[in-house]
Amino acid sequence: MPAQLSWGPFTIQTSLLAVIAACAALIVAVRLVSRFYGPAAKEAAELVQNAAFIVLLVWKFGHVLFAPSVIWDRPLAIFILNGGTREALLAAAAAAVYLVVSIRRKGIPLRIFLDLVSFGTIVAVIVYAAIDWRAGEATTKPWGIVVSSPEFRYHPISGYTIIVALAVLMLLGFRRGKAGTGEWFRIATLYMGAGLLLVSFWEVPAPTVLLFTAYQWRALALVAAGIIFSAGAHTKTTFQH
Repeated sequence: MPAQLSWGPFTIQTSLLAVIAACAALIVAVRLVSRFYGPAAKEAAELVQNAAFIVLLVWKFGHVLFAPSVIWDRPLAIFILNGGTREALLAAAAAAVYLVVSIRRKGIPLRIFLDLVSFGTIVAVIVYAAIDWRAGEATTKPWGIVVSSPEFRYHPISGYTIIVALAVLMLLGFRRGKAGTGEWFRIATLYMGAGLLLVSFWEVPAPTVLLFTAYQWRALALVAAGIIFSAGAHTKTTFQH
């Protein structure tokens, strides 16, 4: 996928387009599904929408906080440059603080919120991967994608990611009667994390920390969240009985 996409006189960075489209997809998906689960779900959808805007704005303009001189040295760069991992972490932290405060203030059940976010995030992952296409290691498989030279093919990492996300989305559909109980969150974290961990083995080799790459640690964190949530739910059910 080219670094920039052009339509006539308009040019936009592929990464920025992918983030904008993913945020929009998350908002639309959460709003659509929230209509079936009552007023609390609709309030949660509002919070998700606001959090998505916070993530987009902080990720896009967060670099100014780390290099404020760009405001007077290169003012146009404020709009041209995108954020990186540092800005993404800052955006996630800002959105998390907003959500924690808002959920407590509005009294929204956490499980409803987690289920809605899980559904919306998977949809967002599909949209992001479809736009910001990534290739992995070289392969001789017929489904490998061509990057530059037609003589070489590479694992379609984005394609694998989309397949994993669609499979998890189907699982959520089969369990739609459990939405709002935390079941969607459990399924999404466990299976999405496991799927992304599998996909990571076809990624281009990256630096590791304690045997795993940053991508693999994120996947493992998802699996761990699902396991911890499942254990907590099981313990609560046991005590109730």
